[in-house]
Amino acid sequence: MEIISGLNQKKRYSCDIDMYPYLRDHHLEGRVILPAVESLIVLARAVKTHFPPMDVNCLKSAVFHKFLAIAPESRCLPVFVDLEKSGDDGITASLLTLVKSKAGTISREVEHARVKFLFSKSEETTLPPFRAVDKLKGSCISVPSTTIYRELVPFGAAYQNIVGDLSVSPDGALAFVSGGNSEADEDLLGSPFPLDAVMHAACVWGQRFAGIVSFPVGFEKRIIHQKTKKRKEYLGRVVPVSVTKESLVFDAWIYEEDVMCESISGIVMKDVTRGKLRPPEWIKA
Repeated sequence: MEIISGLNQKKRYSCDIDMYPYLRDHHLEGRVILPAVESLIVLARAVKTHFPPMDVNCLKSAVFHKFLAIAPESRCLPVFVDLEKSGDDGITASLLTLVKSKAGTISREVEHARVKFLFSKSEETTLPPFRAVDKLKGSCISVPSTTIYRELVPFGAAYQNIVGDLSVSPDGALAFVSGGNSEADEDLLGSPFPLDAVMHAACVWGQRFAGIVSFPVGFEKRIIHQKTKKRKEYLGRVVPVSVTKESLVFDAWIYEEDVMCESISGIVMKDVTRGKLRPPEWIKA
């Protein structure tokens, strides 16, 4: 296709990720970690920079391989992005860093995230009507957002974007989520905070019904129908579609009133800490 002329083989580009203060609110076990939603923005920006006509609103086969830790003193994070044509349907983008050995003599590549940006949304499936997702079936509990971010998903203020109470039942999770109010880029993929908060809701569901503290390791497809914005409020809905010992899989939707903003299918959540983090007893069903 014309928009990817010259991309017949993998090409590598270097870039720096600016370390805005809000990113330091995303931490795990004492380390600041680049959020999955931010890695998607980095990859989308690389695609748009080198292939401006490319639409980045349809993402497929995302994988978050390995956490990208941010050093306390760093003001920017040097990374590499590989771009490669994926057949005739899109561009695959990968986020990598070079890690040196302790002796400093050997470097190895570490891939942290990978996603395919599709040329079109032709594969889009039928979306559920708003009335089918704005309520939960089954026995339901409400968990205040203050409790979630104190005991279940203990991130800093910038990543506390479930608003009010989160409703949780075997049928899924439902809450209002905020578009946030930090320096994050909202121009390419919309605000990253609503999707991040939806994955927090999935994490809470996993703590209640699967007994694990899970983190996103990928998704099958994300379609951005209407970009979310900072300082706005949305309705987020999470539905479990598969529960095994190895992983939890969810579908999710983000609405502004009754208008679909994002549909995300096949969100895969896993216990990446190998049991180091455990849910508190009170949340377990």
